[in-house]
Order: sequence, then C-alpha cells, then structure tokens
Amino acid sequence: MNPYDKARELAQSIQSSEVARRLKDTKERIEQDSSTLAVLQEYRYREWELQTKLVDGQELTEAERESIDKLRNMVQSNPDIAVYLEAERQLTVMLMDIQDILSQTMDEFVFSHPGETDTAELD
Repeated sequence: MNPYDKARELAQSIQSSEVARRLKDTKERIEQDSSTLAVLQEYRYREWELQTKLVDGQELTEAERESIDKLRNMVQSNPDIAVYLEAERQLTVMLMDIQDILSQTMDEFVFSHPGETDTAELD
C-alpha cells in the first residue's frame, strides 16, 4: 500500500463529497452574480480586518460593530452566500478532522514538541 496513492484517493473522495460539490456549485453561481460576489468579498475583507484588530488587542468601535452586523445580515439573507459559507465551514471541519486523524499517526513515532509535553512527565 502506497501512502501517496491513498492520499490521492482521499483527495478525490473529498472532491467528490456532497459538501465539496455544494461548495463548488454555489461558488460558480456566486461568480456569475457580480453583486453577490461583491457582498461576499466585502464581508470577507471586513471580517479579516476586524479579526486583525482583535488579534492586535484593539477594541472594535461601535460603528465597526454595526457595520459588520449589517454586512452579516446581508450575507445571511442571501441564500447563495449563506449556503456557500456553511459548505465552506463544513469542508474546513472535515479537513481539520482528517488532519487530526493523520496527526495521531505521528504520535506513535515521534517525540512531542516543546509546549506539548506535560511537565509532570519530565519529573
């Protein structure tokens, strides 16, 4: 059994999954509607911008909160964007779960990294 062949098989399985098909179909519909695409892109940009502020330890202003809430309502009221974002979330969860499964394989063969080791084990 070749692990690389299995990885390609897994990739193909993911690509043909219901969630991936839904994501691709919705993405194609959104690409055909410039106003829907613009709303999604603006939402993504504003979300990234606000997350960056929060990571930098800055607080959001009331105007920023209202702006993202208004944009979030627009996104949630658009069926294509709502379906797209949900499918994207589901695909991300699937890939993270798969990564966790693969990472567990490493636990059997390698030492833990600094910060992962329980200090009680070192005593």
